[in-house]
Amino acid sequence: MADSVSHLWQVEYESGIPVFRQIINQICAAVAIGTIQSGDQLPTIRALSERLNVNPNTIAKAYRELELKGVITTERGNGSFVQAPPAASAVNEKQVKLQALYRRMLAEAASLGLTEGELLRFIQQKNSATK
Repeated sequence: MADSVSHLWQVEYESGIPVFRQIINQICAAVAIGTIQSGDQLPTIRALSERLNVNPNTIAKAYRELELKGVITTERGNGSFVQAPPAASAVNEKQVKLQALYRRMLAEAASLGLTEGELLRFIQQKNSATK
């Protein structure tokens, strides 16, 4: 259950990364590395709000965006659950793996206080240097 790992999640106000984005990154990272899996229930908005000392609207915003991305599904009255990734066909299996890798990279970069733009610029610089 995601509730058992959510105690590891934290918010860094000085990082410059919006709080809702930090929450999204941490949940995506937990899904990507398998700490939380398909079908696991996320903490309620109220419970996570209290645990992280964050406004409930911030948690709700993060959950909404995760739902739009297809990472979670919300069942009214039952809670939010990690959604099974779509079955990967041979054609898009590589794309699914690349997306998971990218989410993990973004989550790791965010935990280091780096923005997506900084990460992309670094990758582009490395790519240019190898040509």
